[in-house]
Amino acid sequence: MLICLNFLNNFSRNGMASKTISYELIEGVPDALILTACIDLYLQLFDDADPDFFIKRIKAHPDLLIITARDNNDLIGFKIGYAVLNHTFYSWIGGVLPGFRRQGIANQLAKLQEDWAMAHGFRALKTKSMNRFKPMILLNIKRGFDITKVYTNEKGQTKIVFYKSLDQKSLS
Repeated sequence: MLICLNFLNNFSRNGMASKTISYELIEGVPDALILTACIDLYLQLFDDADPDFFIKRIKAHPDLLIITARDNNDLIGFKIGYAVLNHTFYSWIGGVLPGFRRQGIANQLAKLQEDWAMAHGFRALKTKSMNRFKPMILLNIKRGFDITKVYTNEKGQTKIVFYKSLDQKSLS
């Protein structure tokens, strides 16, 4: 299912007027056009991007939720997650192109994901990040996540695990 939303983000880039950023919520594995656009954005956002891993993860989770942010028709950001055990929604991956950061887009993507998860009966959100993604760490903390664990994975990367209860008071 595809749900389209439009919001006016009050920001100015290079002296330009405010823009309308559109957000789409896509439930389930996306069609080839959306998947290709997400892969292209993923490759731009992450220097260690592995498109085969990305595709496998998406196809392994038919209960997937993808939220995209677009400036006109250009994909500028996304947030992707899926259900895990115990009524928990896992916010797997997300990002916004550098030229569009610090304008509230990542926060709006996170809010839409939280609202959707709560409306679909999830009781908690879980996510992971790494110290090199400080803006994501700060966004998670500002949105009410707690750090619950830090560990080193099989690739030697230190991961920070975040958890947030989805009661009415925790949503902002």
